[in-house]
Formats: sequence, C-alpha cells, structure tokens
Amino acid sequence: MSILVEKTPEKITKIIFNRPEKRNSLNLEIIDQLIETLRSLLDDVETRVVIISGKGSVFSAGGDINEMPSRFGKALVTKNRLDQGLSQIVRLIRQIPRPVVAKVKGACFGAGFVIATACDVIYTTKDTKYGFTFGTVGLIPEASYFMARSLGLHKAKELFFSRAVVTGEQAMKMNFVNELFNEEDIDKKVDEIAKTWAMGPVETMGLAKEVLNRAYESTLDEQLKFEALAQGVAFTTLEHKEGVNAFLEERKAKFF
Repeated sequence: MSILVEKTPEKITKIIFNRPEKRNSLNLEIIDQLIETLRSLLDDVETRVVIISGKGSVFSAGGDINEMPSRFGKALVTKNRLDQGLSQIVRLIRQIPRPVVAKVKGACFGAGFVIATACDVIYTTKDTKYGFTFGTVGLIPEASYFMARSLGLHKAKELFFSRAVVTGEQAMKMNFVNELFNEEDIDKKVDEIAKTWAMGPVETMGLAKEVLNRAYESTLDEQLKFEALAQGVAFTTLEHKEGVNAFLEERKAKFF
C-alpha cells in the first residue's frame, strides 16, 4: 500500500506516505488512497487527532515527475486531476473536524508542501528542507492560498520567484511552521502532543477549527455572527457541561 494507516489506543490516526524508495513522491495511487483515507475520517468518531507523515527520512518530494510527461499540453486533464486529486485532499484536511498535524522531516516539496501547509499545525526539524520550487519545472505554486496568508503576499512572491529552498529553522522564523524538534526527538514529541490533544474536548476543537478557517474569508461582522452561532452550539455539548462541572468540582475534566 502506498498509504499506511495506523490507529493507536489513544484514538490517534496516523497516515503515512509509504513510497520511501521514491522519496514519498505522490503518484495517482497514493493520491487516491489518501483521498479515500481522509474521507473516511470525516465521520469517524473514534479518531480524535490525525497525524500525517512520511515513511523513512522524507515527508514528500512532491508530485511524481515520472507521471508529468503524459500530461504535456493537456490543460483540461491537468485541471481535472488537480480538482479531483490534490485540491480534494486540501479540502478534506480542512473539513475533518479534528486537529490534523503534519509531522515533517527530511524534505517537503511540491504537492507534499501543499498537503503540509493545509494541515492545522506543522511540526518539523531544523534541517528539514521546504521547497518553493514549482518554477523549477515550469509550474505555478499550488500552495499559494496558505503561503500568501502565512508569509504575506510580497514575501511569498519573492520565495516562489526565486525557487527558494528554506530550512525548518528558516521556516520557523517565517511563521509557517509551529515548532522545531531534534531529528531524534520529533516522533516522540509529536506523539506526546497528539496524546494530550486527544484527551481534550475534540468536538469543540473541531468547531474552533471551522471558526478559525472561516476567518480567512469572512468580514468582521460575518465572523462575529458565526462565532456567536458556533458558541451557541458549543454550549449544548457534553464537553462544555463536563468542563464546567470539573471546574466547579475542582477536578480534572474527563473529555475522553
């Protein structure tokens, strides 16, 4: 299988790109399997946190260049493939009502870069390489939505125009990754974070994720109205009831 799926006792779902011999490059098979896996998580109440990573020493080198020659001159074929493939992956990651973590080490280029930036948080190592290199093969940046917002329009343009490769340490300074870990520690540290989140109010986290995602496109008035609506929903949840009761009873809340 090009995608490995592991379920932990803490109800963490780990999605692992499984083409280490090809630097986890994303061919049609891996994209289709990832879409199927992500779709299955939309209504999976047994999953509380999702971690996406790559098997071996690389997150993903991007789209499989060996497949690209078959699409030379075929604009509609490419458009449809993106609409039904990578774009669908981005939409699904955003729609999953649970925290989705990108655990990135080694290298993160092209389509792999898009998937990482679509996740809710990115944990990485200081030596991981992030590539703004779509122009190297004469293509436009497919991570434009997230990078323009994370970096600012002018910085994003500069990095894409220059086809830059930056390290995890540089990415941290640019504010498009969340935290740096040592290579030997990242697996353990991300697991610890995911376990902590999995014990929290994940239904509320999912609602918060939707509220924050909408902030990209909403006016202030639209966002305030949606926040009020979402908070009204939160007040009806068992998580809210448990949280309040735990506070009043001076004990730790049990959301799990």
